Amino acid sequence: MAPAVVTLMTPSEQLLARVTAVIVNYNSGRWLARCIENLRGRSSPLPAVIVIDNASDDGSIDIVPKLPGITLRRAHRNLGFGRGVNQALRSVGTEYLLVINPDCLMVPDALEALVTELDRHPDIGMVSGRVFDMRGVEQRGSRRRLPTRRQVMAEVLPFSGANGIDLTHEPIGDEAVDVEAVSGACMLIRKSALEEIGGFDPGFHMHFEDLDVMARLREAGWRIRLLPSVFIAHAGGISSRQRPVRVMWAKHRSLWRYLNKHCSQAWTGFGRASWWLFIHLHAVVMTPVCLVRGR
Repeated sequence: MAPAVVTLMTPSEQLLARVTAVIVNYNSGRWLARCIENLRGRSSPLPAVIVIDNASDDGSIDIVPKLPGITLRRAHRNLGFGRGVNQALRSVGTEYLLVINPDCLMVPDALEALVTELDRHPDIGMVSGRVFDMRGVEQRGSRRRLPTRRQVMAEVLPFSGANGIDLTHEPIGDEAVDVEAVSGACMLIRKSALEEIGGFDPGFHMHFEDLDVMARLREAGWRIRLLPSVFIAHAGGISSRQRPVRVMWAKHRSLWRYLNKHCSQAWTGFGRASWWLFIHLHAVVMTPVCLVRGR
């Protein structure tokens, strides 16, 4: 009888084998297949990938390579981002999960660096790198503060004198640093930490669900980490360009939910009503702007 052949993993493969990539897809075209190919390389079966397709009708799910370790699940309706991640989370058997947008490009070396950072610090619940657009410009939200009412107002009224949410205008070195929030386009999360806080809030259909997770992780005592030396490319808005008004209104509704969950301390009845009116009036004003931009 021939001796059994034992295949040993390389150190890189050992790191990637501990990660499951979760991609929630909706009409992302060829970006979904590109995302998976960049993440794994052309021949590697690692990391494992779970794609939750939210009833796409553009054929994006059909061109995903049928390779070992790639699981495709089709929903019969658009579940939303958070529900999609939660559905995948139930079957994740690895200690880390990479929640990554289908229009995000990340190479295996970058993922290995993020895994190594989580290994070094058992009290870190989430880590990411700096996220750049296709022109090489760091995207807003690549590193940021968690929103407060004052910071939201500063984003809408930039001359108010208050600090906003975005931190990409501030200098940063190469060393890993703790931050309040990273980009929701690419997040490596400790599975036990996400399970501890109950996963993503399904009440957020679109936008702010990532910030809600980061806020709850921090409230539970977990740290959020940024590796400035890790670069991630993100096209951004591939799915939302087809429905700009709907996405804009969803973003405003999610902002209202986020403020109620995390920023409502000492909120008077008048203050709550004023913010509800302000958010909805802003959405009304932005509706024609979105229509013009979408032409």
